[in-house]
This record gives sequence, C-alpha cells and structure tokens, in this order.
Amino acid sequence: MNDTMTAVTMSNSKIDDLLAAEGAAAEDYEMSEQLPAHVKVSRPGLSRHTVVSVRLSAEEHGKLVAAANGQGLPVSTLMRIWALDRLCAEAEAGDASIAERVARLERAVFRHTA
Repeated sequence: MNDTMTAVTMSNSKIDDLLAAEGAAAEDYEMSEQLPAHVKVSRPGLSRHTVVSVRLSAEEHGKLVAAANGQGLPVSTLMRIWALDRLCAEAEAGDASIAERVARLERAVFRHTA
C-alpha cells in the first residue's frame, strides 16, 4: 500500500469515528424543555413524509435561527411547532368570522400588554 492509500484509509477511519460519535450523541440528546402535547419531535423520513420548503430573506432566516437557538431547538422543529400551533388555533376558531377572530386576538394582546 502506498502513502496516499494509507492516508486515505486513515482519513476514512477518522471520518467513520467522527460519524459514529455524532450519531451516538444525537441518539442520546434530550430536550431541555417540555414541548406542547401536540408537537412530536421526529427523525426525518420516519413518521412525517412530506417536506415543505419556504423561501425567507437572509434577515428573516437569521431571526428564525435566533428564535430556534433561544429555545434550544432545531429550526425545522420550531417551524413545525409554530405551524401546528397555528393549525390548532385555526381549528379552534372554527366558523368564526374574520372580525370575530381579530376581536379575540385584540383582547388577548391587550390582556398581555396591560
């Protein structure tokens, strides 16, 4: 075996070791905070089959990353939480008119800012 092949073999071994260590760390990761009951953290492709792509500006993406980091979550998990929370809110609103929903939102905002 020549020096190049030995270097490649050693490099592959280091990569394999690194991947094994990262995989083990990911398997042992525990969430620091309790998530809402309707939100499930999943591994891609195992329980959720549809991927949604969203275009954001660099500034919007930066804000999203900061928000996710602040919660100790991956960006995709935070986006899933927000989307599912919104879907639940929409379902709870039922047949309420837009005016009724806006009024309810205003009451909630004023309650929290007062």
